[in-house]
Amino acid sequence: MSFRSTFLVVAAVCILFLTGAADEKTLTSVDKAPDGLAPGVAALVNPKGFRVQSAEGPVCDVWLLKDVSLKPGFKQTLNVKYPFQTGELVGVLRVGDKVEFSDFRGQPVKPGVYTLRYGQQPQDGNHIGTSDVYDFLVALPAATDTDPKLFVPPDRLHKTSSKSVGTNHPAILSLLAVDSPIAAATLTKEENDRWVLGVPVQGDDSGKKTALSLRVVVVGKVAG
Repeated sequence: MSFRSTFLVVAAVCILFLTGAADEKTLTSVDKAPDGLAPGVAALVNPKGFRVQSAEGPVCDVWLLKDVSLKPGFKQTLNVKYPFQTGELVGVLRVGDKVEFSDFRGQPVKPGVYTLRYGQQPQDGNHIGTSDVYDFLVALPAATDTDPKLFVPPDRLHKTSSKSVGTNHPAILSLLAVDSPIAAATLTKEENDRWVLGVPVQGDDSGKKTALSLRVVVVGKVAG
């Protein structure tokens, strides 16, 4: 092999290594809930959050509620895995200002603080193939989502969320099925270059505390 060929091979390997390193994400903890939440929302948020970090800086921070209300009499189906009511407040998202962040549809989300509420994928021709699991978290600007009570109807939820991305579609984070209980927060890279945050969640079923687990795609988008 000539010197030039050897140089090109080494250069290509270095580029691949550096690109892979730049794409790596790590998980750290955050000990304080973000500013900018309405008092009623802030009172429900667990101050211990989770930070997704890249080489360029924080990508996003996620906080969950201390207790998430559960849907009475819920039973899983093939496509619906989470026992939440549409519009239920689940947590809070903060998008950093140093790294570009997009939702599951690839829509850029501006830096800032957002509430995360539960939603489901509409069953129409525009959403076929988006995800086998219909559960999503919908991001809404925290400045406009000030009442922690159930946010209904769904069209109002989606319209308010669309302000997060400046389009006609809500800003969404895909939820994935949980195969086994999650004891501690994890961040894993899965198929289609998606980074998935897995966290334990405490549910409240009419005063009865229930341990749950949640898996949400925090980095990555729908294939195609």
